Amino acid sequence: MKQERVGFIGLGLMGKEMARHILHSGYPLTVLAHRNRSPLEALCQEGAMEVNTPADMARNCDIIFICVKTSEQVNEIVCGADSLIDGSHEGLIIVDCSTANPESTQRLAKYVAQKGVVLVDAPLARTPREAKDGRLNVLVGGDTATVVRITPVIESFAENIFHVGKVGSAHKLKLINNFLSLGAAALVSEAATMAAAMGVSQNKLLEICSQGGANSAMLAPVMEWVLQKECTKLQFSLGNADKDMRYLTETLNAYQLFPHMLPPLCKFLTLARDDLGEESFVPQAYDSCIKRNSTASG
Repeated sequence: MKQERVGFIGLGLMGKEMARHILHSGYPLTVLAHRNRSPLEALCQEGAMEVNTPADMARNCDIIFICVKTSEQVNEIVCGADSLIDGSHEGLIIVDCSTANPESTQRLAKYVAQKGVVLVDAPLARTPREAKDGRLNVLVGGDTATVVRITPVIESFAENIFHVGKVGSAHKLKLINNFLSLGAAALVSEAATMAAAMGVSQNKLLEICSQGGANSAMLAPVMEWVLQKECTKLQFSLGNADKDMRYLTETLNAYQLFPHMLPPLCKFLTLARDDLGEESFVPQAYDSCIKRNSTASG
């Protein structure tokens, strides 16, 4: 069987670990620098090959993974100057691991199909810690034949792979997943703020809530910041969280759905981002809660 030639664009906290697992699994790997060259240089020392443009990568690869922040960046990589499409060939597969706007994903998939290229969405769940361990959860949207072909590569960095439907469906489900998780994180931040204001032990809050119906996957990561000022369990930026909920809002508007809980969550995340900066992590939103309640009470 032919060995797939793999490309990777977006060597951030998640991407650099994913790319490393692909390389160490024996796939010929091509990488492209964005802003920070240090992950690229480390991968090249381990055997990866650098190219200068997305077009160059497309000419030399069979499957290309993209892991960047926004749909706008994905569009630029795929369709901009010296883009993947400029260097594409029949049968090229583009795997978008970003958390993107589903409408943009579907529109882009239709465009590249005219060039004989297949685009699938494969957003990620879990954190950089699981990425380092090769234990990510990956949601995939695309036709069955393409998913079967890319699955061995994804298995190099994933513990669980979920084929959730046609292209665009994975990005939709990822946004809904993030709504649930970010909503839980916001509730924990406000609960810890309530405890502080009312003189209730935050340690006891964690102890009691972790043993009952108030427990969630967000409780321990947020309380790690509240109690220890450490953020090792959830390194997901407020900028990305705010962006994801904006994409969900735009998607729901297209379906003429009017949620009640999403708008206050968006406001919470925007305020926290404005207070702390977009690179701060979601658990640190607790500091914004404390600051704004102190200002209000003062």
